Amino acid sequence: MGKRTKTISIFFISMIFIYAIFASIENVNLSSKTVDEAFEKFINGEFKTEVAQNKIGDKEFYRIGNYTFVPFEVGNNVSLVQFEKGIFGWKQTYYSQDEDRGYSYSSVVDELNDDILLHGVIPKDIVTETKTIKVNGIEADIVMLNDKTRIWILMNNNNQKNFSNINIDFLDNVGNIIGKI
Repeated sequence: MGKRTKTISIFFISMIFIYAIFASIENVNLSSKTVDEAFEKFINGEFKTEVAQNKIGDKEFYRIGNYTFVPFEVGNNVSLVQFEKGIFGWKQTYYSQDEDRGYSYSSVVDELNDDILLHGVIPKDIVTETKTIKVNGIEADIVMLNDKTRIWILMNNNNQKNFSNINIDFLDNVGNIIGKI
């Protein structure tokens, strides 16, 4: 009976080892050496036709730590793709499609890394006047795609509990609130 148990154990350990090798190979194949390459793979996969790819307008690459965010215009909408740098290169971790240009935002919680990502489009009626955005008192980053389109991004890993009730203030250059969510 001891020889049979040993054989079964070796078989299961071998299967786990083979699975780990295939998972690593797949991860290497899905990753890209640069963010530009990862974005191109994403565009070719998400927007398969040339007509759809031609609707892609301005884009901007914005890096925070091991993450790079790429907001881009698709027709009259704004989308956001997040890439993360891993051991094997860059890979897509989040995609937000057809962001509303009104007073709205999106949030994503990464339980594994204890991160929260909040982002939104600065509304058209206050886009030129907005100089600062504060989310629950924390200043968000503003990324400009062009003169008419800007998005805001806040990546926070300090205190998720602080974000259970979200207040977003759009401030002008003097610090007056010109919009609120």
